[in-house]
Amino acid sequence: MSMIRRRFRGAVLIFSALILAGCGSNSAPPEPAVKTSNEPKTGRQPESTAGVTEKADSSKTDDGIGANDWRNPAAVLLISGEQSGYLEPCGCTSGQLGGLIRRYEMRHRLTQRGWNVVGVDLGTLIKDPGASLGGLEQTKIKFTVALRALKAMNYDAIALSASDLKLGTLEVLGQYLNLGDSPRILGANVKPTAGFEQTIVPSRIAAAGDKKIGITAVLAPESLEQINDPTLPDLLTVTSPSEALKTVAPQLASSSDWQVLLVQGPPDLATKLAAEFPIFDVVVASSVYEDPKADADVANGGKTLIVNVGKKGKYNGIVGFFADPNAAPKYQKITLGTKFDSPGAGEPIRKLIDEDFQAELKSAGVVENFPRRSHLSAVPGSTFVGAGACKQCHPNTYAKWLTSKHSHAYEPLTNVKRNREFDAECITCHTTGFEYESGWVSAEKTPYLKGNQCENCHGPASLHVSDPDNTKFRKALALTSESADKNMLCIRCHDADNSPKFAFSTFWPQIMHKGLDKYDNPKVHKGLDAQDIARLQKALLADQNPKDNGVRKTTY
Repeated sequence: MSMIRRRFRGAVLIFSALILAGCGSNSAPPEPAVKTSNEPKTGRQPESTAGVTEKADSSKTDDGIGANDWRNPAAVLLISGEQSGYLEPCGCTSGQLGGLIRRYEMRHRLTQRGWNVVGVDLGTLIKDPGASLGGLEQTKIKFTVALRALKAMNYDAIALSASDLKLGTLEVLGQYLNLGDSPRILGANVKPTAGFEQTIVPSRIAAAGDKKIGITAVLAPESLEQINDPTLPDLLTVTSPSEALKTVAPQLASSSDWQVLLVQGPPDLATKLAAEFPIFDVVVASSVYEDPKADADVANGGKTLIVNVGKKGKYNGIVGFFADPNAAPKYQKITLGTKFDSPGAGEPIRKLIDEDFQAELKSAGVVENFPRRSHLSAVPGSTFVGAGACKQCHPNTYAKWLTSKHSHAYEPLTNVKRNREFDAECITCHTTGFEYESGWVSAEKTPYLKGNQCENCHGPASLHVSDPDNTKFRKALALTSESADKNMLCIRCHDADNSPKFAFSTFWPQIMHKGLDKYDNPKVHKGLDAQDIARLQKALLADQNPKDNGVRKTTY
């Protein structure tokens, strides 16, 4: 049994013990300061930060971080958030930003400068399960992996997010139990039911060297209206953010050097609370756009920085605090690009994502057990048969497809260094008919559906190949380039993340296949039986035989 699964099941036992204890209060004062080490606990030894003389001269570095004019900050706040399930760049194209491996390496470089780092995350670790290509089960596993990654990076606090609660309130609270004391889930205006009091706490104080940073978070009550979970009202009580902060903010001010507020809600709520509670030095707001501004907004006469770091984990932010009481905090946006791709970078997180995560997806049967649905445009009863069955009547079209990268789309998933055969989010665009009844299941059960084949665009074709002259069956598969473009058929896979340079007018000619075949041969009017289809499916596998050991990239 994998570590991920064991960790979650262990939560059931902890939950039982907590229910029996039934004690605690969400209005408790801030926790005692927790010493924040300068390096993630996994993979590397912490560098010494014993004194200023040991600190790296950041003005002479080009390590992708910037902030080269910062002189010996007393503490550095690392800010992330709204990752929305993007654990890593998928690798379908070059130039993609973000990823937890790069974030781990970036944090390591912060500590190499001798800086005392405190990590906070705004939450929204996952995408809405209803909109996720991987489905509910994969989203649950991905949530576990994201939490484990933040723990490995020594994060101190994560804001409770309504988006994350869409997994199911009990599921999320169970996963929070596995975190232990760090990172803590914060929600000053959220009170869990008896037995779960310590899963969500109002605030925490994190130690950064000899300084302390007080951290709290609030959740906009209206954000819970989007959650369809009948158990939520029994498990969580949400009150006014302002009322909660009237108690928590003064406590933080009296027990820490700097105060930070994470606001899970619309950006204007963050602006409002910054004005209402000027004691906060940093207010972290949600983002409207994927790419954040280079600079933080300021409030309260320059005393407060209002920060957002965009969406999908492509950017992080850091705030430098200085011992001089007259020195204002400084902000730096960090782009998680290729500068953080040094050999061996982020190895603990790479192992977590490339090995542990993939093993858990395989063990859970996420792809094979994916909930299938009927194909909307198909004639009832028609099933997927694979491009081999199309070859009988469309040999030239088949030959054109076979030379395209679409026909080899499955091969990159089998790369031994980065296998993704059991990842539903990858499988959906690298196989044929996934998500649909009779579509892709596995390499063992449906090998004839490897790659991006004819039926992904035209629909399941079994009825047509068995009766090619049937007008109804033929029309159901008809597709023009105009309708494909209008209905954004290609964009389902060639989206801005995976294919940022995609333009239909440019890429369509590469696969255009109209008029390549003639149909005057009598055999094209003869339908195929089950034996014919099986024979052609076997021949397809031979035609697709990869010659590059799965290192090919599909860029269109």
